[in-house]
Amino acid sequence: MARSTSRTTPAAWYERLDGGLRKQPVQERSRAMVEHVLKTAAELVENIGYEAVVGSPTLLLEKAGVSRGSFYAFFETPESVLDELCYRQMRDATATFQQALDDRPGRKWTEIVDVVLDYYTQEHRIPLIRELWVRQNLTDRVRALDEACIEDWAGRILEQFQRHAPRFGELTQLHCSVALHALERLVQFAFTDDEDGDPTVLDQAHFMLTQFFAGHSGR
Repeated sequence: MARSTSRTTPAAWYERLDGGLRKQPVQERSRAMVEHVLKTAAELVENIGYEAVVGSPTLLLEKAGVSRGSFYAFFETPESVLDELCYRQMRDATATFQQALDDRPGRKWTEIVDVVLDYYTQEHRIPLIRELWVRQNLTDRVRALDEACIEDWAGRILEQFQRHAPRFGELTQLHCSVALHALERLVQFAFTDDEDGDPTVLDQAHFMLTQFFAGHSGR
């Protein structure tokens, strides 16, 4: 019998890994309850902060109006609720980030830099992102997810640069990953004391990315 030459596409990180749920809700009522808890948690984090939410074992339950039994059937702790929030944020952001890359005109490689920086800037203008990522209120679980997400995005950016061949022939996913890690720190710095992002820092981030990729353009 001939051996099949078809290859199975590897599952994306957000299909292989999960967030903070003990189990996936199956019934409509359970799904609605989980969504309500997540929405309530997001509102609490934005309004009173991460520490207040994870520091009280009852606050989230009281504000969401759910029983202990219903809550703990799907979440181990209030912290695991925030893990699930972060997971969903990264999963959904991956899809919209790819769409933003695909929507660029495609004539100039510098458009990639523009898209990446603009996307990071808009994301960090979301209060929940600032409270969790800028203030580094991330669990070890979320940090691992974040690393997987960055590696995924680095691969997507590399694909964009490869469309400008023969330029960027020596550019690797590692280079793109390094650029994203550096960008993430700079953007977090830009939003530390400015909810709109310090424009001077953001300009420097754009300059850094442009020069970094220009150095790997092969010219």
